[in-house]
Amino acid sequence: MMKQNGSWWKDDRIPGLIARKQVDGFLFGHGFEIPPDFYPDFEEAGGGKLPAIGESRPIRLLHENGGVYATYEARMEHWRIAVPSGKTSLEIRYDSNKEFKQFLLSAFSSTYLEVEEWSQRLASQPDASGIPRVQGREYGPAGVYAAALEARRTGPAGDASAGSRRIPPRGEAAQQAAVRSPFDTPDAYLPREERAEYLYLYRTDTPFTYRLELRPLGGQEMRPAHFFIAESGAEYLVAPASESEQAVIAPAEPARPHLADEQIASAIADVSAYIRQRGFSFPAGLVEQLYLSLKTRPFVILAGISGTGKTQLARLFAEAVGATPANGQFTLIPVRPDWNDPADLIGYKDLSGRFKPGPLTLALKEASRPQQANKPHFIVLDEMNLARVEHYFSDVLSLMETRRRSVAIQDGNGLAAGNGASESGRSADAGVLAGEIITQPLLPSALFEHEEDRAAYGDLYIPGNVYVIGTVNMDETTYPFSKKVLDRAGTLEFNHIDLMQLPQLRAEAEVEAEPLFVDRHFLGSEYLQLVDAMQDHAKLIQQTAEELNTLNAMLEEIQAHVGFRVRDAVCFYLIYNQRFQLLTRAEAFDAQLMQKILPRVQGSRHSVKKVLLDLLRHCLGSEAAKAFDWRELEDSAEAAYSGRRSRESLAAARYPQSARKIAYMLRRLDEDGFTSYWLN
Repeated sequence: MMKQNGSWWKDDRIPGLIARKQVDGFLFGHGFEIPPDFYPDFEEAGGGKLPAIGESRPIRLLHENGGVYATYEARMEHWRIAVPSGKTSLEIRYDSNKEFKQFLLSAFSSTYLEVEEWSQRLASQPDASGIPRVQGREYGPAGVYAAALEARRTGPAGDASAGSRRIPPRGEAAQQAAVRSPFDTPDAYLPREERAEYLYLYRTDTPFTYRLELRPLGGQEMRPAHFFIAESGAEYLVAPASESEQAVIAPAEPARPHLADEQIASAIADVSAYIRQRGFSFPAGLVEQLYLSLKTRPFVILAGISGTGKTQLARLFAEAVGATPANGQFTLIPVRPDWNDPADLIGYKDLSGRFKPGPLTLALKEASRPQQANKPHFIVLDEMNLARVEHYFSDVLSLMETRRRSVAIQDGNGLAAGNGASESGRSADAGVLAGEIITQPLLPSALFEHEEDRAAYGDLYIPGNVYVIGTVNMDETTYPFSKKVLDRAGTLEFNHIDLMQLPQLRAEAEVEAEPLFVDRHFLGSEYLQLVDAMQDHAKLIQQTAEELNTLNAMLEEIQAHVGFRVRDAVCFYLIYNQRFQLLTRAEAFDAQLMQKILPRVQGSRHSVKKVLLDLLRHCLGSEAAKAFDWRELEDSAEAAYSGRRSRESLAAARYPQSARKIAYMLRRLDEDGFTSYWLN
């Protein structure tokens, strides 16, 4: 849908666009007024809020130039301009930001010169007394308001018809008819279409932060024109494109929806239906757990016996949210057993010093392109533990711990600088919108010998729209995981297989599920530090930390206790679950016990058995006292994993999934003298 109000225009087919504003004289002065038609667009971009009447709030205007963002400070103000009628004016103002006004003047020099020309012409016209109307005033940017006011007092206001733009007539008539000044329209000044310049405003991830795109004289439209301008006397009328013109218009990619919290559960149900209709069935709640794990941290491990569909789950989940190999948003990387350093994954320099990028580097470069910023990208490491993960993936694991939100800071030249610089002298946050999740560079610029390599891959980081999923089999052909890996990943194990879960025919479904094509907020992390969530979720964090502290006291006996990283990840997982209402609190914490706590427990000592029994008692909850004779279990835990009482007690447990896993680990300890979460 396209809408227009005077010099303002918007096409909903352009992703992220708030509005386009045709440049007028006021833009060089105090700012610009937002038409009421566009209030909803700015409200959505502001996180659902606008300043109340009489209020003002700071905003940030970002402009990208050569991969570097300049940040300019401004304000959004809501004025009451008519009492008692209640008429108001919502404006973006930068009166005192001389640097930004000078920047606009240099960018839109064509419009500025035309404003100045008309201002001087108007100033030279005498009034009825023969005295020049605006004698002694400074014109150009500083005098635009006075000229506009003078013209509105003395000249007839143009009655521009809906959907049209009125401009001064051409030729000698323009010299003779001073009353047809550029200030005779409600929009103050509209330059001629063939000399029109535009300012585009786009949404960003941060409310009240807008990205600017400048279209100076000779600039190209974002897409082939959706309309053309027909001249009619002294007016240019906006007319629909002809059928031949419409035929050459490339279809615009639909804007990716930003889902509210209450819409997430429905979206995940659609993802599950999409996977099921493609012929794959997975345990109940697994898709929800995968979503929450990716939302918590962008690295998830899918574990299970061979043939359970781990790779297919990763592929279909990505496909269900619009990421496929065809559009470059899904990359499958098979891991080889001979990988013992990062070179095969990240890349290496050949004998000539040229850099040969690996598959991970190419995927990260694609995800870092500006047009990909709002789209989720998935990288799947298939059979990732065929080689030792710590050997070839250690650089990436370390970088994940440097995630932070970028901060754009203006330097003396009006360019954006981060709060640190790379070895090449470039800003650490160069080319990144404020508030974006970034890491330290994976490939510092100083690493490269050739300028072409430095330009292509220098300071490449892991962007916030990238999600890594590893698939693993735990058998005699693979390597186990260290605690360094387990701490940094969400681990989902699904070994329980029901062969009677047959594929659902698409024809049997009431509605065929289609990909969602969501924006990256769907999976993007909103909390990087626990303090980010304390204000809104203090009670849940307190309860979770207390329970984890109880478990930590048990794990400490075998040096398997967790640290702050795990605590924060569990809290984030439960916060997202509570916000989106995907699982019960018990189901969510049960999943976190399986992902974060139990994989750390292994060994053959008697102390390991004692810890497992303590964990089992905790998982059983109120059932624990009457379930078993706990003193007998210290000698033989058979009653905990076999017999009718065991099945009934485990089914009634507070955390049944973890209770069943602990019972199995006790069985392996009794029968083999050794136990581990990963033994099948």
